[in-house]
Amino acid sequence: MPKRTFFRLDEDKRERVIRTAIDECRKNGYESAKGGVIAQNANIANGSIYQYFEDKRELFLYCVNWTVENYIREIDRQIPLAAMDLFEYLQTGLMERIGFSRQEPELALFAHDLMNGRLDFPPGDANPVRGLYGSHIPKLISNGHKWGALREDVGDDLLTVFYTGVAREAEEIIFNNAADANFVFSEEQSRENEAFLGGVLELLKNGLEK
Repeated sequence: MPKRTFFRLDEDKRERVIRTAIDECRKNGYESAKGGVIAQNANIANGSIYQYFEDKRELFLYCVNWTVENYIREIDRQIPLAAMDLFEYLQTGLMERIGFSRQEPELALFAHDLMNGRLDFPPGDANPVRGLYGSHIPKLISNGHKWGALREDVGDDLLTVFYTGVAREAEEIIFNNAADANFVFSEEQSRENEAFLGGVLELLKNGLEK
């Protein structure tokens, strides 16, 4: 937890410090991130970071938890899982997340790197964000069974493994395209993404066999 001095800052200054730290950690990783750079870019006195946090580890872990609270869980609230099955979630849920990422591009990139294990963590600390990926799939599978959209002769564990692998790769491609476009697709890009997702869904529903 941050020191009391951090919580004595006004809300805008606290958020500026955290967002600046997230940017530095995302670009350079935990090990190479510099407290002095964070202080300079956040427009606070050099060294004052450690008046707010015990060390870089505490600052980094707070940034991770802050991202979970302010980005990942906000996305979860935006997407009505109760009304979707696996197929609809992949098609519409992904594009809704891209749309929300347009509002918070830096948080989106940081969360994406955390989700995919691309950022190093302090020794002895686990990445809590990776465990969040796929936590919604059992609900989507349950919906699919309830609505008769999924095969009943395939176990839920196998459905989860298959869907997660396909969805993760498809989402990675779409997300990277979105990031390259600053999360704003042209009409042509939107059509290309819709066609790509349509192809993925066709394979998911009908398989690979000729």
